Amino acid sequence: MNGVTASQELAKLARDLHRMGPAGRKRLKRAFTDAGAPLEADARQRASWSSRIPAAITVRPLMSDVRGMVGVQLRVSSANAPHARPYEGMGQGGQFRHPVYGNRENWVAQATRPYAFPAVRATADKILPAIGDAYEAAARECGFR
Repeated sequence: MNGVTASQELAKLARDLHRMGPAGRKRLKRAFTDAGAPLEADARQRASWSSRIPAAITVRPLMSDVRGMVGVQLRVSSANAPHARPYEGMGQGGQFRHPVYGNRENWVAQATRPYAFPAVRATADKILPAIGDAYEAAARECGFR
């Protein structure tokens, strides 16, 4: 990549997003959401053992010229699935402990069941090129070369 790091490329992308204007950013957000659809589907499938977690999973576009962040973000609503975070294990696997039916004198260890981190790893090779293609198409529409 000519000595240019991925973070430098993303910082340039974030600056370009600002110059695209609202219409270009709107088209790009739509394209990023479409690019993230496989990630959302994979994460929901991996969490299909739960009755609430799959419905709480969403993917949304992430574009910030201030923070230099561009891509898609997998989110899990803790309001709709408060148990989702402990089951994910934050990519560490293993176990988590919790009281049995709220009885703080009786605790049990339970195995994690990661769904988000494995989905991200499994779909990253599809999503990254799709995001790059969406960016290039939106940039061309806005007059960039």
